Amino acid sequence: MTSRAGGRSIDGVADDASRGDRDAIAELLQRIVPLVTRRCRAELRPVDADRIAVGICGSVLADIQRRRRAGEAFLAHLYDAISREIDSLPASSRLTLPFGDLSAVERNVLVARIVVGFDVRETALSLRTTTSAVELVQHRALSKIRRGSLSGA
Repeated sequence: MTSRAGGRSIDGVADDASRGDRDAIAELLQRIVPLVTRRCRAELRPVDADRIAVGICGSVLADIQRRRRAGEAFLAHLYDAISREIDSLPASSRLTLPFGDLSAVERNVLVARIVVGFDVRETALSLRTTTSAVELVQHRALSKIRRGSLSGA
C-alpha cells in the first residue's frame, strides 16, 4: 500500500529524492503527507495536527540525506521523526488516546496499523522489528482492549 506505488518502493523514491530529483521529492511528499497527517490527527488536538504534520514533512525532507547515508529504511526514519515531534509537544497539545492499559510498543503497533494504515511489513519496517513480532503484539493489544471493554472497564 504505502511502500509501493507505480512499482517504486518508498525507499527508492526517498533515495532519488535525497539526490535532489525534483520528481522524486514531489512523489515522496505526495506519499508521506497523508501518512503523517493521519498520525498527527489521531494523536494531536485538531488545531495543532495539520500544522505539525506539515512541519514534520519538511523536517523529514531536510534530513533525508542523513537517512540515506545511515542506510536506514525510510519508513523507520519517517516514524521516528513523527514520534520525536509528537513526544516533544506539551501534553496539552496531545489527545488522550483510548489505549490506557497498553504498553508503548502495543500502542505504536496499533497506531501504525489502524490509524496510519500500514500493513504488517510496513509496520515492522517503521518500528524496526519483525512481521511476526508485529502480529504478536497486535494480537495481544487487541486482546487487552477486548478484555477491557467486556469487563466494563
